[in-house]
Amino acid sequence: MNPELEVDAEALRRAASEMAATGDRVTAAAAGEPPVPRTPRWAATDAAQLAGDAARGLLALIGADVDETARRVDEAGAAYELADARAATRLRLSR
Repeated sequence: MNPELEVDAEALRRAASEMAATGDRVTAAAAGEPPVPRTPRWAATDAAQLAGDAARGLLALIGADVDETARRVDEAGAAYELADARAATRLRLSR
């Protein structure tokens, strides 16, 4: 196992920000609903409404999952930055 690991924490945080924006767009897409025409009432209207409701529910879940992933990536970036700062402090104190 190689103990050397380089992480671009700033790139992680930028990626997290972009992921959060994507999650917001997906969630916003789930909130939009076109008006349902009332006439003529087709036999498939109820089935189409159920399918639309299911799709909106799935989009909302996907948006929430993307937001959660973005939060975790941001936390990882912050943790790497903190670890780097601690290591730099230890190096300075050891001199």
